[in-house]
Amino acid sequence: MKRSAITLMLLASGTLSLSALAQTPKDFEELRQEFLRLRQELNQLKAQPPAAAPAASNAAIERLEQLELKQKDAVVLGDIPGSFRLPGSETSLRLYGVAELNAVHEFKGDNSANDYSTFVPYAPINGSTTRTGQTYLHARTSRIGIEASTPTPHGPLAVKVEGDFNNDPRTGNSAVYGTVGNIYTQQATNSYNFRLRHAYGQFGGLLVGQTWSTFMDLDNSPETVDFNGPIGSTFIRQPQVRYAYGTKDLGTFTVAAENSVSYVLDNTGVATPAGFSRVPDFIARWDKSFGWGAMSVRGLTHELRVNGDIGGASVNASRRGYGVGATALVKMRDAKDFASFAVTYGKGIGRYLNYIEGASYDPATNDILLEKALGVVVGYQYKASDTFRTNFALGWQKNYDNAYTAFARANGLDTGQFGINRRVYQAHLGFIYNPIKNVDFGAEYVFGQRETLSGEKGNMSRVNLSAKYYFN
Repeated sequence: MKRSAITLMLLASGTLSLSALAQTPKDFEELRQEFLRLRQELNQLKAQPPAAAPAASNAAIERLEQLELKQKDAVVLGDIPGSFRLPGSETSLRLYGVAELNAVHEFKGDNSANDYSTFVPYAPINGSTTRTGQTYLHARTSRIGIEASTPTPHGPLAVKVEGDFNNDPRTGNSAVYGTVGNIYTQQATNSYNFRLRHAYGQFGGLLVGQTWSTFMDLDNSPETVDFNGPIGSTFIRQPQVRYAYGTKDLGTFTVAAENSVSYVLDNTGVATPAGFSRVPDFIARWDKSFGWGAMSVRGLTHELRVNGDIGGASVNASRRGYGVGATALVKMRDAKDFASFAVTYGKGIGRYLNYIEGASYDPATNDILLEKALGVVVGYQYKASDTFRTNFALGWQKNYDNAYTAFARANGLDTGQFGINRRVYQAHLGFIYNPIKNVDFGAEYVFGQRETLSGEKGNMSRVNLSAKYYFN
């Protein structure tokens, strides 16, 4: 039996009202099918002789036309959470970001050369500066990003592009607080250039582009208000080609070839322009989730090379640096809290262990000397409630004696603000309050100390207050 025009009117009206309730792509697909069925039945009704079609059919036709117009203008939910589908396309798009303000007060040391984060390994030696007690505010770590997903016959193609504004407009250097260029922009507009963080495409297990290094385990790291977090771990983004293969019982196995920018220092402590690598850095990784938490184990190897003119002499030397790392996250208090642990070790590991130089060229032996270092990080997050959490993190890093440290002492590279460190540690105690969704207010106290190979020490301490407003 055919539906009457009045029934069709009700269906059209109901479809319009249901569109406001659809929350998933499946909901919208069901509405689309209902719309098509309604239009087909109404077309059949219109094809009947005028005597057979009730007068109310004109009202139904008008209602359907309204529905068609609204459908063309409707924002349809996409295939990834928080996304919408581009009109006339199968691509789902998600915009996200955070507006962030940080207020920092330095108690000890002079960290103002790197205002947006702590840099304890380069803290001034105690007594070398009288600049203390500074306070400054910045919003330069605010960020914005775009995620997209397009279905293909073989699965979705995902794309991500993200950047922040942690870049000085005059020098391009993000750590220039107190310089002339930085003072000028702060007196006028506080303008900072956009800086690329992530830009990659991902299809299945294959990722090509720039993102966090495969050697870095961001998921199992402690949370801090400080932008860089504790010393003793890896913090790096770079271009790469990565492939991850997931298994049901054995975890995920990942291999990657990443951009090689490792450098070799000369006997003055400056990166030699003759140093470069011929091949990418290679990284292998294993990750697995457990009932108690998660674990990750990683290894890397990269080339350290000098080939060219140094001090008027033509040199050609090469060594291979390596590093290993392991991280774990352990759920506590019925999974309300968690503890995190990280260990990173390497010889010639370079930038993969924060603020480790990596290698020096010794012209007397025509050899590249590799730095041997260890980093350890422990953290704990305590959730007092759904809106309040406390974070504690401690990072520690040590440089071991070998030919590299002997060369540094012989050439005076073991002293001063930029002298090679024997050990560095850094402690964070922070609180984050989440009064409403997408808003975080943070407060954190950070204390750190460095000791150079010659025994000099440099202390720093600061309070970092932050306000973050997320949108997605």
